[in-house]
Amino acid sequence: MFSMRIDKIIRHSDDVSTLFFSSRLRSYPGQFIMLNLPRYEEIPLSLSSPNSVTVRAVGETTYALIRLSAGEIVGIRGPFGKPFTPTDGKALLVAGGIGAAPLYYLHDYLKRRGAEVKVLFGARKAEELVWKDRFSVLMVATDDGSEGLRGTVIDLLKEEELQQYDRIYVCGPEEMLRKAFTHLKEKEVLGKAEFSLERYMKCGIGVCGTCILEDGSRVCAEGPVFSGKDLEGVEF
Repeated sequence: MFSMRIDKIIRHSDDVSTLFFSSRLRSYPGQFIMLNLPRYEEIPLSLSSPNSVTVRAVGETTYALIRLSAGEIVGIRGPFGKPFTPTDGKALLVAGGIGAAPLYYLHDYLKRRGAEVKVLFGARKAEELVWKDRFSVLMVATDDGSEGLRGTVIDLLKEEELQQYDRIYVCGPEEMLRKAFTHLKEKEVLGKAEFSLERYMKCGIGVCGTCILEDGSRVCAEGPVFSGKDLEGVEF
């Protein structure tokens, strides 16, 4: 573990903040860190850029994190995990709520490689479309219709001609992942797709066994990014 200073904090809403570290981490989109805040449980967080994590307050540790101030120190292990496979061609990013954090990083990474990137972004309401201005080509859906299509990101996905894309990347809540998986399988494009999974983790390095899938894969080690083909027959 090493220490890192919080350089800046952007508070997107009452329960979502982005914490920027004082230094960039040698990492790739899709990887995660184990973050330690003194007196709290160590937790896994996906990187939303080489020097940031975007956090929603859902438990004691995450509530404490979004209340931090610039200049405070946190402990970090990592980055860990299997990242997304990049493309220089046409990419479709399918993002759901705060679970889309790894796709912020991936979008910028792919654009620097010269890829043509389109983003489908869904959330419950407009206020949850964090970093939407960061995406260059964007379609939006909200459950309450407060922005974009009234509906879900899966509704947007069903309108896409999927064969035109070289890669399809999906990240968000598990129910959304399952629906995206089913649709992509029906359209016979699972071979192009990658999914970022979230699981409770204690170690982050494949030892503790808390994040194992039905087939024995460890989300922290063999994932968190899995190809669509790898997930066939796996409950997630």
